[in-house]
Order: sequence, then structure tokens, then C-alpha cells
Amino acid sequence: MGDPSLWTVRTRTGRQVTVSRRHPFLTPDGWTPAAELRAGDRIAVARRTAVAGQSQPLPPVAVLGHNEIDVDSLPVRPGRKWGVDTQRRIIREYLDGKTVPEIARQLRAPGGTVWAIIHRYGVRSRWRRVWARAPESTSRDFWRWMGYFIAEGYAYEAQGSYRLSLANTDPRVREDCIALSRSLFGVRPRDHGRAIYFDALNLRPFFEALGFPVPTNSATKAVPDILFRCPDEEVAEFLQGYLDGDGSVGRDGLHAFSKSRRLASQVQALLARLGVLAFVGTVRSRATNGRMEAPEEYAKVSVYGDEIVNLARWIRFRCPHKQRNLDALVARRNCGKRPSNWDTIPVPPPLFRMVRRGLGLTQASSGRASSVNNIENGYTEPTRPVVRYFVELFSRLDAPGRFGEEIRYMSFLAGEDIAWDRIEEIREGPADVPFLYDLSVDAAHCFVGNGIILHNTHGHALTTGAIKNSFGGLLREVRHYAHEFMHEVLVDLMYMQREIHPHVFAVMDGTVMGDGAGPRTMVPRVGNLILASADQVAIDAIAAKIMGFDPLAIPYLRLCHERGLGVADPRQIEIVGDLDAAATNMGFRTRRSLVIWGDQLIRRGPLRPLKRLLLHSPLVVWAPFASNVYHDLLWYPTVGAARIREFSRTPWGRLFETY
Repeated sequence: MGDPSLWTVRTRTGRQVTVSRRHPFLTPDGWTPAAELRAGDRIAVARRTAVAGQSQPLPPVAVLGHNEIDVDSLPVRPGRKWGVDTQRRIIREYLDGKTVPEIARQLRAPGGTVWAIIHRYGVRSRWRRVWARAPESTSRDFWRWMGYFIAEGYAYEAQGSYRLSLANTDPRVREDCIALSRSLFGVRPRDHGRAIYFDALNLRPFFEALGFPVPTNSATKAVPDILFRCPDEEVAEFLQGYLDGDGSVGRDGLHAFSKSRRLASQVQALLARLGVLAFVGTVRSRATNGRMEAPEEYAKVSVYGDEIVNLARWIRFRCPHKQRNLDALVARRNCGKRPSNWDTIPVPPPLFRMVRRGLGLTQASSGRASSVNNIENGYTEPTRPVVRYFVELFSRLDAPGRFGEEIRYMSFLAGEDIAWDRIEEIREGPADVPFLYDLSVDAAHCFVGNGIILHNTHGHALTTGAIKNSFGGLLREVRHYAHEFMHEVLVDLMYMQREIHPHVFAVMDGTVMGDGAGPRTMVPRVGNLILASADQVAIDAIAAKIMGFDPLAIPYLRLCHERGLGVADPRQIEIVGDLDAAATNMGFRTRRSLVIWGDQLIRRGPLRPLKRLLLHSPLVVWAPFASNVYHDLLWYPTVGAARIREFSRTPWGRLFETY
């Protein structure tokens, strides 16, 4: 890549990604390279990341083979003092985790006798170690235990063994931790007030393989990678355990704090698996365990608004007061108007107004006059439920499909799977490598990176043509419907071209120009000019100035300039080349041919009541027929032929005749 600079984009929800300058982001205006983004711009993030996961195999654990022993099938022989049933009981209790001294005290028998019975039938001794077992694959129970452990657990060396400790003061959470430890690992945790723990040296390689070093550190904790390949139900169990440990539910939402920024980002990504969009921020606080005096920086995961309702469909806390607070938040949200100061939809006001008016709706008849007023005047941006309401209303009224593309665009903006985040910060920095390559995903055009929707980086072929040329090139058969809103449509086409061809270089042939009533009845004028620019707005602005018009007085150029689609103010455009030619004023004037005059009479004049009948029904075929009759049978024989003969006498005319 020619420019190896890196661009880091951080959003309001705390998502962050580092890419090359030309890596595309999905914006309401299409795919936009990183270098063209600015703070405050809206970009799409994944509200839900759908993954067809399945339970994953877990690392093997060294065992004594106790799980494979069938006590009832052992060839136990009766002894002088201990019968068959008693000996089987001794073996069974030892396999269940009791120690030899405990069994001996219970039977009031010498410890050596108990050892002899156990060894006689080939049962390997644990000696002073706890030989835990581990599940062969992930499960909902495994991930709930892991959620508790990552939230408030530690692994460290203790008395020559490997100790796993979990701290939680809620009785129901502690009870669940103990039960899960017994069922998953075959151990009996010890309860010491605030914490429960157990030792199992053979589990150390198991947990190290999952990414937990010895000793664990709250600042480096992370979710095992395999969880991201598991089904949603297992993800939900992990989040329930983690939030039961580290989470809190207040009046404004749910929050969880972690010393590990990576862990916070992983929790954010896992919540997206369940369709829950979370924020990650930074706060300064003291540790709740009281071992730290000075406040330090913590990552804060937060869930608000409708996302709380989505989360409540997946998890139910073991901790009673957290569940009560969650239920209260959900009830309050479902009973209210569901406002949001960030989860809004960037619907373009002109497009919304065009569809509403085109369907014959007034603000009052829309059913939500205040929402229409806010959208069209740009006072506030609507929430997703409001936009979905209008999408459904417009779809019902637009039976002929006149505004199908516009309605589908609004439906896309308000889609269930994306949200429109705001860029908090974007910064450029040098790369530490001489050659830089962006990530691309095979068999897909776009992908999700750190929760942000990205596009595979690619170059586009250079094309010719400026803004007006896209009118016929992109709209083709349906372009006549857009004549009524010509300037607004040209602006929309610029948005489309930026998505389809973000790196267009336009070349305009001004060797011969057309003056007067175009396009078929214009007067040819020799200009002897060629213009070229990577900014299609700028090239049209300079062309308009050469023709004799004020570029900013032309609506579509002014609108493009105001929306940042290009530069239309000649004072801000750098001219390279023949400056005298650029200062030319050809003195052109706009006129209307009979066909254009008739078309505008129907679309905007006194014949407007007949517009639907004449232009939006099968009778529309009269328009091209009338145009051909006028131009070919009336205008060309009487006016056009003489103009062509006069132009043929010019140097360019002679070249055209002999080419």
C-alpha cells in the first residue's frame, strides 16, 4: 500500500478498530474510507452478531481412571471383619472424594485397613493430592461456573498445589458455585466466609490451556476464545455468571467493572451475540476488596434502555436483589415511550419529506405530527420504533411501488441488526511496517471487526463522467420519474456514487459545448477545453462558471457543497493548467425546449392534477412517442439541420465529418 499510515477509529459505545486510510466503513451515505471520516460521523455497528455455534471440546485432564471404575462389578471378596457391602462402600466413598482418614473415622477402623481394601482392588491412590476431573466439552453449567470465576476468581499456587478460589457473599451464588464445582470437577470446595476454594494440581494444565496463567491477574483476565464458537445459550450462561459476580443493576441500567480492558471488550462482543448493544467506557475507582488505597482506571461495561429488555430475555440472576432491579427496569421501559439520546436513526429529512408528500400525507394524517416535524426540520433524529412505524405506513400506502427504493433505504437504516454509532475520535498514526495490508474476509463483502461493520478493502476502476451523467447511467429506465425532484435526486446520486465508486476521476470533454435548450435542441459552441478532477462537484462547478453561471446558485451544486460531497465554491477550488481558459465566460443561457416545457407543465404547472394519469400509468408511453415526433419530424427538419450544417464548417465539425 502506498500510504502505510494507520487510522484508529473509536466510537461512542467504546468500540475501536485500527485500519488503513482507505478501509471502508458503513455510513448512512454508503461505504466511506477511514481517511474521509470525521468525529461526530455516524457509522454502523453490529447490534446482533449471529453465530451458529456449537459446544466445543475442552483440554484433556490427567486423571487416575477413577471415573471408569464400576464398583459393583469389582470382584470383592468377603473378609473376616469387613463384608462385601462395606468394602464396596469404602471404595465408592473414596472414589467420590473422601479421604482415607475421613473414611477410617467414620467406620472406626484403622487407616491402614482402609488403604489395604482400596489397593487390593486396583484403585490408584490420590495420596495427598486432589485429583479433579474436568468435562470433555463445554456446556451451560461449565460456562456459568467460568463466568463466576472470571468475575471474582483467582488461580494461584498454595502449599505445593494449584488452588482455585472464588469470592462472593451472596448465599445463592455461593451455593451455585459449590454445586457446579462438585458436578464439573468432582471436588468438594471449602467455604471460608467470603470465599470458597479447592485444590487440584492436575487442573493447572487445563486452565493454562484456556488462557489463565499462574497466578491470575485481574488486569490480564480474558474470556477463553472457544466461548465465541459456542451456542448462544452457553454465551448467556457465561454472562449470567459473570454479571452475577461483577455486575450491578441500578436505576439507569446495568454496569460491570473490570481492570482488564480486553475483558470488557469481550463482554461487549458477547452481549452482541444476544442482540444486546453495550457501552464500554473508563472510570477511576478503588477496588471493592479494600486492598487498594489509591483509585485506578477501570473499564466499565454498561447496558441501557431497550438493550436491558433484550438482555432480560436471556439471563436470570441468581442474586435476588439484582433480579428484582432488572425486572423493575424492564417494566419501566415497556410502559414508557422508549426514548433514547443515542440510539437514533439518521433519516435524511429531504428524502423523508419527499416520500411523505409523494404519498399524499400531511403531518396530521401521518398519525405522528410531532415526529414528522422533528424529522423534517432536523430538530431531533427519530428512534428506531418511530422509523419502523413510518416504514410500515409508507409501505402500505405505496402500493404502486413509486417510492420502493426510498422506503427500503429507510428500512435499512432502522434495521434490527445494526445501530448507528457516533465517532468519538479518529486519529492518524504511522505504521510500524513498510507494507500495510488490510484484513479481508474470503467469500464475503463485509464483516464485523470489534463490533464495527467493515468492508473488504479493494480498488475500483476509474470511470469518466460527472454528476449529471450519473442520472442516466444509474437510473436508466426510471429516470423520468425523478425529473420533478431533479436537484435532490442528483445529490442522492452523488451519495450513491460515493458508495459504488469512491475513487472516481472525472474527465469532461469541453471541446464542443451545448448552449440553450438541451439536450437534443442545443446550439453547438466550440470551447476547446478539457476538464479533469477527482472531485465531481468541483468539476461541475468550474464547468458552470465557464458557461457563465454562478455554481452556488445551482441547487444541486449548493446542496452537494453543504453536505460535504465536494467543493462547489470556485474560491476554494485550486485550478491547475490553463488559468486563462478557466477564467472564460461563454455567456450561456438556459432555455426550455417544447418537450421540456410540456413535461414541467405536467409535473409542476396547471396540468399537475393529471400527472399520475399521464406519467404514472400505462399512458406514459405517449411521452417518448411525442418527444420523437417533435424532435425528429418537426424540430430537426426546420431548425436542427441548419445548425448541424453551420457547425460542420468549424474545425471540430470537419473532424467529425471525416473521422
